[in-house]
Amino acid sequence: MLVFGVFLLTSTILWTLNKLSHSYGTEISAKILLVETRRAGAMLTDGKVSPVRLRVQARGHDLMRYLLFTSKTFNVNLALVRYFELASGKSALLTGQIRSIVAQQLGPNFDLQAILPDSIYFQMSPVANKKVPVTPSLRIAYAPQYMQQGAVVLDPDSVVVNGPQELVDAITEIGTKPVKKENVMANLSGRAMLEAPPQIFLSHDRVSYHIDVQRVTQITQELPIHLIGAPDSLYVELMPASAKIFISIAMEEYHRLKQEEFYLTAYYSELRQSISGQVRVTLSKPPAYVLSTSVIPEFVNAIVKQRP
Repeated sequence: MLVFGVFLLTSTILWTLNKLSHSYGTEISAKILLVETRRAGAMLTDGKVSPVRLRVQARGHDLMRYLLFTSKTFNVNLALVRYFELASGKSALLTGQIRSIVAQQLGPNFDLQAILPDSIYFQMSPVANKKVPVTPSLRIAYAPQYMQQGAVVLDPDSVVVNGPQELVDAITEIGTKPVKKENVMANLSGRAMLEAPPQIFLSHDRVSYHIDVQRVTQITQELPIHLIGAPDSLYVELMPASAKIFISIAMEEYHRLKQEEFYLTAYYSELRQSISGQVRVTLSKPPAYVLSTSVIPEFVNAIVKQRP
């Protein structure tokens, strides 16, 4: 049985090698990759990769090598071939025109007889460009008693985007890749990569950013609420009649703080429209050097009485 098995295996191998040395006609699957033409004012936007079938004549071992080891994608440069623009807005390329290009990449051991189907369809789009702002994606965690002062400074703060017109028209901004920082307690500077959508080219690939960081303190003050616009015939009592304001300010700006720069108001016109009988407490616009403010409570109750 052992001897029989050895002879059977040997004969099988010899038979297979003999068969692989014969020539066969068959169809093999492949893909056509269209390389963008640099024709002025136009860009390939759809149909870059098209599945096709190649009708070939080749020896068995060459077919086997192709199926197992050879790349099945063939590059076609649109600048080297003629194609036709259709009424639908698409373009068509006859596969008969690229037969020699595919045959050269397929190799001399293959006789390429036809490429199926007979046409490949793709879309060309006009090229456009415009200037859009850059939006940073910064995830900054500040140390206790530290916070950002002012806006993030970017250089450049805008970029020119270039690409297919329908894609460019839809772009309103360009973002950066996320930048994460922890426990920040000093001015922060760095560079961030820009994220370009597919098929879009940017005038810059990254931007510089700078953030002023200051140590802050919080001050609490209690101020009376002034009702504006109440008619003389009515007596309006606010409950409570005062509110607390919380002011965040940089330590070096503390000496500039003046109580008379802060003023709390409530408007009778809002009270008339209120169903709950509450009115919003509004803080006057704080000085530019103040980092943030908040008011508690945000709404107060109002009791309206007719004056005798």
